[in-house]
Amino acid sequence: MTGSSRPARRAAALLIGALLFLLPLAGCKKDTPVGKNFRFPLSAEPRQIDPQVSTDAASVTMVAALFEGLARLDESGEAVPGAADWTVSDDGLTYTFTLRDSRWSDGTPVTAQDFLFGMQRAVLPTTKSTLAEQLFIIRGAKEINEGTAELSAFGVQAPDEKTLVITLVEPDPDFPEKTASTPYMPCQEAFFEGTGGRYGLEVEYVLSNGPFLLKQWNHNESLLLNKNEGYYGADEIYPAAVRYMIGSVEDPVGLMTDGLLDAAPIPADSLDAAREAGLTLTAMDDTIQYLWMNNSNEALGNASLRRALRAAVEWELLYGQMAEDSLPAQGFAAPAAVLYAGEAYRTDDNRLAPATDAAAAARDLSAGLQEAGLSAMPQLTLLCAEDEYSQNLARYIVQSWQKNLSLYFRIEAVPASELETRVKVGNYQLALYACTAPGPDALDAFGAFATNAVGNYAHFSDSRVDEAVSAALLGAAGREEMESLEELLWTLCPSVPLSFEKRYIGIPALNSGIIVRPYGGGAFGAPYDFRQAGKLDD
Repeated sequence: MTGSSRPARRAAALLIGALLFLLPLAGCKKDTPVGKNFRFPLSAEPRQIDPQVSTDAASVTMVAALFEGLARLDESGEAVPGAADWTVSDDGLTYTFTLRDSRWSDGTPVTAQDFLFGMQRAVLPTTKSTLAEQLFIIRGAKEINEGTAELSAFGVQAPDEKTLVITLVEPDPDFPEKTASTPYMPCQEAFFEGTGGRYGLEVEYVLSNGPFLLKQWNHNESLLLNKNEGYYGADEIYPAAVRYMIGSVEDPVGLMTDGLLDAAPIPADSLDAAREAGLTLTAMDDTIQYLWMNNSNEALGNASLRRALRAAVEWELLYGQMAEDSLPAQGFAAPAAVLYAGEAYRTDDNRLAPATDAAAAARDLSAGLQEAGLSAMPQLTLLCAEDEYSQNLARYIVQSWQKNLSLYFRIEAVPASELETRVKVGNYQLALYACTAPGPDALDAFGAFATNAVGNYAHFSDSRVDEAVSAALLGAAGREEMESLEELLWTLCPSVPLSFEKRYIGIPALNSGIIVRPYGGGAFGAPYDFRQAGKLDD
């Protein structure tokens, strides 16, 4: 069975809901949309362009543009041949990948040994990669990472330069999709060793195999990517160059109108201006507004006290204050979350909605204080953005706690950038902050609450959640398992989902072929796929 013909399943759902903007070219202009330059925003400086260790959004975005895995995900979410085609054994345990004739950005051939070395780096404990778990479906990977097996036990072999054989622990129909993610990407051993520990930190220490190559890296300003003319599919790559501009975007509508950006997130208060400017808008239901609770706090580390705060909120009053595009949250997975490709996770039977229950809140408060060894609930501060809408929500929440629990908490309003920074580093007690899961799978949303996981802004830790997430990563992630995991999270209440929020991406009307991915591309890609992006002149 070949990988290019099998329907994509759970991991491939990364692109479910992505929109491909293909504008009709006939009769518009006689110029060609091919060979143009593009500019996209990048929220922060990449920490390191290293596929085996990169987890921050900026670095993953660069890796997705510069590198190519054995497979890649197309616009429909299906795994298609990337650097290789493949077959799978009848028992579903052994995948044999046959590499294309492709080259690194320095012109040298990409070999099976390069993919083997990349995967070895990802699982070796000395690399300290937080992405290692993504390879635990491969035989021996988990044991090597834990230090209980030698590298010789790894179920990946390169019998020749064009052949890579991977043996799994158990059948996993999603495995081809996984090979599109960053830790599975190649790394040339000689080049890596020659960087002297500086791999991925500067232009001269980046060697890539994808459709683009890194031409310039002006730190904290921009990165310039040029089309890789040596790429095997160069004729199908339309842009001549792509520049990523680092930093926050203050006026995305104005910048796109002036031709200085080719796609960007549009804040809610700029939607009308975007429509008036003729931008094409894509709405994505992939974001949740949370009441974050810092579990490192002596009081908020107790589940009973967290549940008490949830039950004390006057939910109906709060819902009445929410923005027009917001919906009451129904659990820890956003509406766009999926179980498998084509199958939404959320159903009428698994919605989890909070209810105001002052009596239950009082009981949990009393029990929680005793469990935590506290004589009284300390006065806490609720952090929020300084806009009027956020402060209004914060006031309703704090007033609810005052009414139903006689707790008097403070509100601190700060600029949105400060709010984001403080939540992400854990410098808060309670906070209102909207975020997007690292991927489209319900497991991505729930797994963000595993110990030390990326996106675990609650600093929550529970062995039962960790065990369930680990089991799911090894393939035991059906509907029953996912719903049980979400119910466990609901009981433990690491933080409280408040509302489902829409995010909007704007694209100028003269641009075509840009694929917008929900969840920021997740571990399998970047926010925008611009391989076939075109542009017409005014």
